[in-house]
Amino acid sequence: MDEEKILMERCGKANPFSTPQGYFETLPHQVMSRIRQRQQRRRIWRWAIAAVMTGCIFTVGLMFQNRTTTDTLTAEDQYIEDMLDYSMMNNMDIAYYITEAE
Repeated sequence: MDEEKILMERCGKANPFSTPQGYFETLPHQVMSRIRQRQQRRRIWRWAIAAVMTGCIFTVGLMFQNRTTTDTLTAEDQYIEDMLDYSMMNNMDIAYYITEAE
């Protein structure tokens, strides 16, 4: 209790803290505008993340589609590949033969 009396003698009963004029009248408007800004940023980030993920999924799907179409050979293509391997001709001989045949 003695400390309280000492403080009251030094400072008095006056409040040493003050707020700017009209602070509490403008505070709700400022808080609400900041909340709206954050919500808008979150919406933009969500759309951006969704766009990036969609692009990634599309790219991976395209890669798998191209991989499956180039890796699988039909029976006819496999036959031609085998014949070229057994013929023991290099690419220059094949190119020469094709150009002479035309």
